[in-house]
Amino acid sequence: MGIGGFLASQAERDHYRYLRQHTLQRVHRSCAGEIEREVLGVLGPVGVDEPTCRAVARSLHDVEDHTPEGGYQNVNGHPVDDREALGIRMSKDAGLTAFFVKFGQGLEEIPNKRMYISAFTIGMGYLLGGIIPLLPYFFVPKAHIALIYSSVVTGVILLIFGVVKARITGAAQRPTDYVWGAFSTLMVGGLAAAAAFGIVRALEKSGHF
Repeated sequence: MGIGGFLASQAERDHYRYLRQHTLQRVHRSCAGEIEREVLGVLGPVGVDEPTCRAVARSLHDVEDHTPEGGYQNVNGHPVDDREALGIRMSKDAGLTAFFVKFGQGLEEIPNKRMYISAFTIGMGYLLGGIIPLLPYFFVPKAHIALIYSSVVTGVILLIFGVVKARITGAAQRPTDYVWGAFSTLMVGGLAAAAAFGIVRALEKSGHF
């Protein structure tokens, strides 16, 4: 599961890079009028009027020409190599390409370290989540008794996790919200465990085990 998390983050990063390159080429091929219409399509639905959208498009176009991807062209007489004077204009996170990718398509660049963090957190999450129900089986010799202990321990952990989740996410505004957070987590976890148990019993009866 950790490897799966790593590969998922890597695929997300590669997809972002592909879309950014595609958007960059489209921006360079488009005329000013088309760019203004695309900016209006992004900002118009949130209440920005057309004259303001045209001004934003022109400003972003100027910034695009100063970014590394824009080729470090001269705009409005500013020297390209004066990076301190240009400031954000030299950033790859500025300009039309960055605007369309981030606000038009809702994508942001995935840092390389996120792939490793994702792999670690998902792997450890599955490790800890999987070993808790198994702990009673290490200490109780009879499987049917261990199953009872396993169900109780897992239920308590799910209740605690539900309360903590409600607290961290801000969903708990009242004391009853903590109760609902704990109960909903227990209910979902219980249904998942019951489904797994039912599938195994069905396979046993069908003679596959």
